[in-house]
Amino acid sequence: MSKALQYKFSIPNFVAVRAADRLPGRMLESGRIPGLSEIERGQVPLPSPAYARLKPLLTGICGSDISMLTNRAGPALTPFTSFPLTPGHEVVAEIVELGDEAAEIDGISVGQRVVLNPVISCYMRGLEPCRMCRTGEPGLCTRTAEGSLSPGMLTGFCRDLPGGWSTDMVAHWSQLVPIPDEISDEVAVLIEPFSVAVHAVLKDPPPSYAKVLIIGCGSIGLFVLAAMRMMGIKSDVTILARHPLQAEMATALGADHVLRGESAGDAAVKIAGAKKYKPIKGKPTYAGGFDWVYDCVGSTASVDDSLRVAGPHGHVVMVGCAAETNHLDLTFVWNRELQVTGCYVYGRENSMEGKPHTFKVAMELILGHPGRSFTPDHPPIHPRSMAGRHAGQSRSRQARRHQDCLRYEELGVGAC
Repeated sequence: MSKALQYKFSIPNFVAVRAADRLPGRMLESGRIPGLSEIERGQVPLPSPAYARLKPLLTGICGSDISMLTNRAGPALTPFTSFPLTPGHEVVAEIVELGDEAAEIDGISVGQRVVLNPVISCYMRGLEPCRMCRTGEPGLCTRTAEGSLSPGMLTGFCRDLPGGWSTDMVAHWSQLVPIPDEISDEVAVLIEPFSVAVHAVLKDPPPSYAKVLIIGCGSIGLFVLAAMRMMGIKSDVTILARHPLQAEMATALGADHVLRGESAGDAAVKIAGAKKYKPIKGKPTYAGGFDWVYDCVGSTASVDDSLRVAGPHGHVVMVGCAAETNHLDLTFVWNRELQVTGCYVYGRENSMEGKPHTFKVAMELILGHPGRSFTPDHPPIHPRSMAGRHAGQSRSRQARRHQDCLRYEELGVGAC
């Protein structure tokens, strides 16, 4: 038998979550989330001989997982998710079984540590590859609700491919990324979210003369900063932090300016030399601003701030998973001729020689900077690793784990 955390979406659960969100106290800290339960099950069957069985070693809690559990995600992508599901797509695991086809693939073997590439491709669905899968960008697959698998863009959001919040899971051989001994489990579990940041920077890298603003000092914001510095980008980088730990890590990772408790507008005036004006209604308007803005939050406020503080011909890179926004003023997009770039997961990096996959680039950056630490010294348990250790614990310990995870989420080192 194996154990897992399973989430079932239903209208009653949706209503219960939205109601609990309005009550005093924090629902997530209690560990009692409507629709989420610990289950015992038999081993997940291998869907085909091309699959491997994995034992999760560490699994992260992504912001997208939190958004799903709290029903804060937008509805646009709901046709491409299937329930019930076991979350967890940031996974480092050990291979414990290989199907006949998977066993013939060079470079993977039983007992090996791997990182999961959670993207579900046409190939995995038994379909002829769509254009995006064919060109090495399955994260943008156009057939994520077709074929032999239930709808889902990633493992952990697909009924047929439970994620790493479990003691047992399966993955297609094409999803397995072997990791060298030099990379510890605690760092390996960060390769997936770090790859998101690496892809965002490679998608639209700032030149050395640029003044850059990173909105959001959670893990993705910190990873974007780390990726820039590890790639040798010398731009002047400002990052907005909320908590002391965030500020400490941002400084250690090479930020030129860490502004704690200040707004994006404050940063535009103080760092980028913008001038602040008051319109007849609404938020302030700025003349001038940052050359590059990376929105690593994805909220209505952060999207608005990103457009508002980007200067003429500014670049706005949307890394956070923004969904529905209220009263968004798009004046600045056309008035300043902004270039807005969307980023989603990872894939073949066409801007690099040989077009390597982002995971390979991320691992090479990590191996090339052995002294660079992503994990703070203070937290006794790495925040992104807690979810994979939920399964099999008592309900009270599970609740405490949820509380710990959310406490670290507040510090920003557990948000996607």
